[in-house]
Order: sequence, then C-alpha cells, then structure tokens
Amino acid sequence: MTQTDQVKKLWGKLDKEQHQETIAYLTKEAAYFLSQQSSLTSFQTFRQFQRDGERSTYEKAYFERRKRLTTFGLLSSIEPENKQYLQALENEIWQICQEFTWCLPAHIDQQKEEQIYVSYQQSQTLEYTIDLFAAETAFSLAEIIYLLEDHLDPFLIEQIKIEIDRRVLSNFINNGPFHWESASHNWASVCAGSVGAAAIYMLEDQEQLAKIIDRVLDSMEHYLSGFKADGACTEGYTYWQYGFGYFVYFMDLLERVTGERYKLFNSNKIRKIAQFQQHIFLSGNHLINFSDAPSFAQPMLGFTHYLQQKFPEVHLPVKEVGQKEIVDHCGRWAPAFRELQWYDVGKQGSNWRDANVLWDPSAILMTRFQCNEETYAFAAKGGHNDEPHNHNDIGHFLLFGGEEVFLKDLGAGQYNQAYFSEQRYDFICNSSYGHSVPVINGQTQFAGKEYQATVQQADHCRNQTIFQLHMHKAYNDPTLLRLNRTFIFDRDRHPALTLTDRFRFTDEPSSLIEHFILLDMPYVIEDSQIVLKGAKQSLKIVYDSNMIPQIRRKTFTNHQGKEEAFLQLQLSLEDLKTEIAATIVFQFC
Repeated sequence: MTQTDQVKKLWGKLDKEQHQETIAYLTKEAAYFLSQQSSLTSFQTFRQFQRDGERSTYEKAYFERRKRLTTFGLLSSIEPENKQYLQALENEIWQICQEFTWCLPAHIDQQKEEQIYVSYQQSQTLEYTIDLFAAETAFSLAEIIYLLEDHLDPFLIEQIKIEIDRRVLSNFINNGPFHWESASHNWASVCAGSVGAAAIYMLEDQEQLAKIIDRVLDSMEHYLSGFKADGACTEGYTYWQYGFGYFVYFMDLLERVTGERYKLFNSNKIRKIAQFQQHIFLSGNHLINFSDAPSFAQPMLGFTHYLQQKFPEVHLPVKEVGQKEIVDHCGRWAPAFRELQWYDVGKQGSNWRDANVLWDPSAILMTRFQCNEETYAFAAKGGHNDEPHNHNDIGHFLLFGGEEVFLKDLGAGQYNQAYFSEQRYDFICNSSYGHSVPVINGQTQFAGKEYQATVQQADHCRNQTIFQLHMHKAYNDPTLLRLNRTFIFDRDRHPALTLTDRFRFTDEPSSLIEHFILLDMPYVIEDSQIVLKGAKQSLKIVYDSNMIPQIRRKTFTNHQGKEEAFLQLQLSLEDLKTEIAATIVFQFC
C-alpha cells in the first residue's frame, strides 16, 4: 500500500457537466474568499478558551481557513491549470502549516503542546494532541497533495509531509494509545479513520503502515460497539453523518488501495446503520433531533448514493432535500470531495416513505405517514440518561404535522467549556426542563445510566401506533413506585396523539407537573384546552379539568450561538393522590 500506480488510479476525473451547480457554488465561494484576506488569530483569541471557556471566536477563524482550503482545493482538483485557485490553495496550506496546533483549544492536552510545567531549560521533544480536527487536517492535506502533487510547489509538498508526520503520523506511532482509540462514539471513527487515510497516502514503510491500519481497524470496532444491533445512532443524525461518514471514507479508501473486501464493512450491523438516515426524518428536512442534533438537516446525496450501491435497501431522498453547499460549516475536505466523486446525476430519489420503526434496544420509536395530502409524524424515546451527547429526556417525544414540529426538541446548545462539564444540565436544552417529560415533586430526571426506561409495548397496527414506557427509574424519587407513559397515535382522517401517564407513589406527592416543549407560535387558551395555530394546521391540546395550565415563552442559545425561542407548557395537577392517571390529547385540526 504505497503510492504506486494502483494508488494513482484511486479517483476518477470529474464530469464537469454533471456537477455544474456545485461548481458554480464553489466558484462563487472562491470569488468571495479571493476578495477577503485569510483570517489570522491572535494569541489572545487562542488563549480565550483557557481563560473563560469561550470557544466560538477562535473556531470561527479556524473553520474559515478550512473552508478556504477545501474550496480552493476542490476547484484546483477540477481545474488544476487555474493558477489563481492553485496559488490561493498554496497560501492556505502554508498558513495551516504555520499553525501552532491543528487542534481546537478546547481539545488540547495541556501536558503536550503547551507543556505548562516544562521550562525552556528542561525542554524535551514536543508531543502533540491528536483530536478530531488535527486528524482531519492531516487527512485533508495528504489527499490534496496526492491529487495535486504535479501542480503544487515541491517545497510546499515537502513541508506538508513534514507537518503531517510530526504532528500526526509519528506522533500516533510513538505516543499512543490515544483515548479515542477505544471510544464508542464519533471520535474513534473520525480520528482513527483520518489517521489511517493520511497513512495510506503518506507512508512507504510497509511495516509501519500495517501497524497503523491494525490499530485503526481496532478503533473502528470500538466505534461500532457504540451502536446497538438496531443501527440507531443515539448521538443524533449529524453525528451519524460525521462519525459513520469517516468510517465509510476510511474503509472505502482501504478497499480501493488493497482491492480486498473487509467483513467489517459488510456486516448486518453496518447495513442497519446505513439505513438510519431514511428513518430519522419527520418530513423533508425536518429531523428527529434527540440529543445534540439540529432540527433541520440535509442528507449528503453523494454519500447516500455510495451507501445505496453497497446496500440496496438504502433509500435515496429527492434532490430538493439534499445538501446544496457541499463545504460544511467546519470546511471539511473529506466529505466535500466525496460528494463530488460519489454523486450520480442519473440516480433519482423520492420523498421519505411511510414508515413505522422501533429501534430496539435503543428504545426509540417513530411513525411517519401521509394523510389528506399532508405528512404526519411522531417520535418518542426511552433509553437511559448516559447516552453520547446525553440529554435527560426519557419519555420525551416529537409531534409533526402541517410542515411544523408542534412538540419539539431544542437540540444542541452552544458548545463551550461549561457545556461539557458538570454544569451540562444547567443548560435548559440538556435538562428535563427542556423536554416534554413530567416534573415530579419539583424534581427533574437525573443523569446516569441507572436512570432508564424499559419498553413495555411497541405496536404498529393499521391505523394506530402504541408505545408504552416503564420509566419511574428515570427519577431519583424514593416515593415514586411506578410511572407508565403510554402514547397512542391514531392515524385516521384527523390524526391525534393521546398521552397517558400513570403514577403510583408511597405518599401523596407535593406537586406534579406535566411539562411540554412547544414550537414558538400563536396560541389560544380556552376551557381545558389550548389551540396552537400553525401556518397550515392547528393543534388542539385537550387536558383534564384538574390541570392548571401555564405557558411561558423562553429562549436559549442554540448551537449556532443564536437566541431561539420556544413555548414551555406546564399543566399542574390538582387533587393529588398516591395513584394518579393524567391524560392529554393532542388533536390536529
């Protein structure tokens, strides 16, 4: 596996006619970047995360440079004789080679790059952290020089090779194992897959390369262990795109180079994981966004075309919902390049099909169907409160109709130091207060694997879906003996969801609140009902007469750093007893 003639034939020449729209988008982006100076980061910006936990300012400049790298790299691979694009690419590569670290400050192991406790007189060989973005950068640069080695300046190529080797490859060989090598989430596949891909392109030493590949394949096994047999990604859809994407990029590259088929890439679990995308959308671009996931997402069409070649069961979505801007917000090279390589203009997609799915044992249910020329969908989850990118959300649900998510999930908040600390559940988007679950005796759910639910029933009949969870273990309340939450979703001419919670306590509770997260929209409170007025449809919420309603409009800072509004509905129960049944009906009208 060296840079032989076989490797030189890894990628085909792009058909410009097939990619006219994408090339036009890239050309427009390049024109903008050429009119702007490449962003530079000050020392104060670099140190900001260590000072106060803020990470967005540095990351904005970091990812802007990767966007420029990928845009000029893609256009140079399409038009290698275009000196303007090639020189711009060389300038971005040169700047990246000068970066103090390829990691984000939030990910740096301070005992390595920063060497806080090592004085100048006691200096030693510098070690480097390998995080997601250091590994991705190595992958990106290695693939770019493979594609453009006859056009880039030879001195720059040698500089790239030196930087990839000292920051990543030799570092990986000499200083491992790294924590992510045994992780069961996206870090394992992204970091290991990127290191492995860079090694394939860069290393001529067969023995060293074989050792790296073996370690990478071990990491991929660890990554896959994070999925249950049902193939559900409990990290959320965008982390499926990310983590599973880099798993596929590496395995595909390895198979291209060796000509071998790997069982790891062709297991039944992989087949299930590959079908996750077609079941996680409510309609169009509306997403089931449990955990740290956005409410809207765009499938990568080239990636989906590739998966469908491997697994014919994979559904191809319509072009209209697919990703238009192939360079993502982080400027990732690997997925953008493969969107160009793998997209097949001859493949025609279709709308998401009606579906009834239970991801078991992940304990996530969804149903999606057409009625009266509208799409309706419902999704709910059990599981436990120690999932990757965990939210305390056992029993939480979404309800979609009329092209709006009436009962919603807030998704991911803005990432900073506190977001991944013991303060995580102080953020409303992660706590039970940001989910449609009960508040019992003033207490919300706790974090931890022991806080869990079990599925009691999950049935899809012709016109009805029933999902029941036994979920009293989600709460740390010794007086709570039982909490059964039952959803009945009737799929007739006027779809309706009936929610019934049955509580049993040792003592009469001091307070009990049915708590829901609603889309920010106009509403009217009438006798024992609330009407949410959507653009195309309305939703009537009917509740028992012993419930006192209160609606508050609240905001939180979303993943993009913007204030996002939502409605928080609380139905406080009166006439509290040791056994209580609370029923709420959500009727589309």
